[in-house]
Amino acid sequence: MAIGLVGISALIQELQAASTAWIVGQSHWSRSQQQASFALNRYITHGRPRDLAEARQALTVPLGDLDARRALEQDDADLARARRGFLAGDNAPGDINRLILSFRYLGHLGYFKDAVRLWRQTDAPLLQLAGLTGAAQALHSRGEVEPVTQAMLLDQLQALDRDLQARAKAFSMSLQRTASIVRITTLLVGGLSVLLITLVAVMLSRRVRHDLLEQESRFRAAFYQATVGMLKFDQAGGVMEVNQAMADILGYSREALLGLSMQDLVAEGELVLDDAGQIDWSRQLRPAELRFRRADGGLMWGRWSGTLVRTAGREVSVFAIVEDVSQNHALAREVEHHASHDPLTGLINRREIERLLEQALIDVRNHGGVHSLCYIDLDYFKLVNDGLGHAAGDQLLRNFADYLVGSVREGDWVGRLGGDEFALFLAHAAQDEAKQVLQRIVRSLGQANFQHGDGSLRVSCSIGVVEVTREAVDVNWLMSAADSACYAAKEAGRNRVHCYNESRMALDERRQEAERLARVTSAIAENRMLLYAQRIERVGDPGFLHYEVLVRMRSPDGLLQAPGEFMPAVERYGMGMALDRHVLGLLFRHLQVCPAHVQRLGLCNVNVSAQSIAEPSFLAFVCDLLERNRGLARKLCFEVTETAAISSLAQARSFIEAVKARGCQVALDDFGSGLSSFSYLRQLPADMLKIDGVFVRDMDIDPVSRAAVRAITEIGRELHMTVIAEWVESTEVAEQLQVLGVDGLQGYAIERPMALERMTQPALWPGRSALPSEGRPGLP
Repeated sequence: MAIGLVGISALIQELQAASTAWIVGQSHWSRSQQQASFALNRYITHGRPRDLAEARQALTVPLGDLDARRALEQDDADLARARRGFLAGDNAPGDINRLILSFRYLGHLGYFKDAVRLWRQTDAPLLQLAGLTGAAQALHSRGEVEPVTQAMLLDQLQALDRDLQARAKAFSMSLQRTASIVRITTLLVGGLSVLLITLVAVMLSRRVRHDLLEQESRFRAAFYQATVGMLKFDQAGGVMEVNQAMADILGYSREALLGLSMQDLVAEGELVLDDAGQIDWSRQLRPAELRFRRADGGLMWGRWSGTLVRTAGREVSVFAIVEDVSQNHALAREVEHHASHDPLTGLINRREIERLLEQALIDVRNHGGVHSLCYIDLDYFKLVNDGLGHAAGDQLLRNFADYLVGSVREGDWVGRLGGDEFALFLAHAAQDEAKQVLQRIVRSLGQANFQHGDGSLRVSCSIGVVEVTREAVDVNWLMSAADSACYAAKEAGRNRVHCYNESRMALDERRQEAERLARVTSAIAENRMLLYAQRIERVGDPGFLHYEVLVRMRSPDGLLQAPGEFMPAVERYGMGMALDRHVLGLLFRHLQVCPAHVQRLGLCNVNVSAQSIAEPSFLAFVCDLLERNRGLARKLCFEVTETAAISSLAQARSFIEAVKARGCQVALDDFGSGLSSFSYLRQLPADMLKIDGVFVRDMDIDPVSRAAVRAITEIGRELHMTVIAEWVESTEVAEQLQVLGVDGLQGYAIERPMALERMTQPALWPGRSALPSEGRPGLP
């Protein structure tokens, strides 16, 4: 009944809107006819061409309405012609359909029929007025018009104008009578609606009482049989009711829980109190994860949500639901550890090193002091790998890591940068003091023997040192300076310590970086940056066309350069945003000329640097690009590296929300090897996780890597994200990833990168054979 009344009300409202549209249209008709008459009067009198143009322009309105009506009066109504006519008649585009429908289906009813009849009576005078316009033009074109002829034309014009105005007034009165009938009908329908709804309300009030009793019995059954914990508290926090699931989660009996309060169940710091020391339920009941006390004294993480229940005549009560998420937190801690530590040596990895350096740099800027950063590189490590095998090399790295950890003071730390490179941080040590400590380490290392099989290995290392002071530019500068000093130590003969000397080494390093930047700038200006693409296979849906866009640089002599040859300089010296803008421009221009490919395309991933995310002007550029290419927006997925997201979390969230609002998707790239955190991951509304290839590449032989992939996949599934694995370089790894539930695969085992022009050819869509290309395996 309610749906029917709503439908009738909607119909009446449409009728009201239609009657209003007709009245407005008649107003336009009458006003334009008068304007045409006035302009034609001036033209007959003075012969000015602009008056003739104004008359004809004004006549397009009534003539357009006339043409629209005749199109609808045909046996086979020409709706397109009718729409064009009504638009020419200056009717609002939103009213065109109402005018057409009301004329076709209501034109034979009552006053509306009379209005249409009166409208038809204006056709002949209107056409005569149009003909009079042509006659006046013909007379003026032949020369000066005789006064007698001019007077005759003016008399004829005035007669037509009076006739049309009289008929227009009659037409308007008929429309107003029709509108009055619609208003009366609306009032009647409204009264009937009130009467019927009142009747329904009386019937429902009797039904509600019965339903409430039935629902309460069902609720009690669900409460006590639910598999998640449920509790009911009084306003003071005392437990009034609890189900068996909650008792099992906390290790209590139901009877024991009924004697406890909220204060007894949660850990210290989890209770939210107001100024009076009472529980502030409005804040306490916000969805969150709280620590609960178990009966054995241990703590349990529970996902908590609840609501206040207010019943007339009764005290306010609280209903809460608790779900045990302790396993999720354990999993998150495991992922965090793997993300910040090197799987081979157990030391912190590069991203954790950079985070700690950032903290140290902030500390010396705020409080003064000095620290030393040491860059350590094993000498001739490649000979160990080549001569004794990678297993011996891995064992040497582990032993050397243990040696460094045992050689530092409390407050210092050691990390692995990658390969045979390590970072050592000496807290509160100036360069001279650090050099003494490091020389002692070098001497002791020369006397140490690292066991391998039945024999032992003697190793040496080259060390570069740079001071961490408030004058340091940033973390990238510190790492670069320490690396340069280490390189100088190797150049000087290895097995020694070299301190960073900016006056000599920094200038040379900056000169080389400037040359690299100049080459990138010229490549952008000369359009020598090329787009490549690597397909991403959707597990279970090989026909889904999905790929990542990669960038290459062609040198002036025609050689193709991989990103590793120019991206470090781009990122270090703040040119990332310029390159990202150029790549996006190239991509959009290419896809705009490939409509068939775009229609077939499922998703296209494109990388965005940390510098771009932190710059509001880049977000404005991207939003403008997406607004002007809305058809491409839903085909794009922006890849944001995990480091970029964490370093500027607020800007990253703003960027993600802005592009998602325009239909794009967002992927977190290189996830797992950086500062991965379950807490920050929930703050970023990303659609996709891309597991760092470091874990994927060796997961078939490394159980730690396989565990990391499994953990990341589980977190992605819990957050309803698509999980994609990079660096899939063998069918064995691909099969294991599918077993773990990964959604997408990317790497040389799936397909090598190829020029984007080739990817957009229909013959090379999913189902084609893989084509060879260049580049390091697994590293786009």
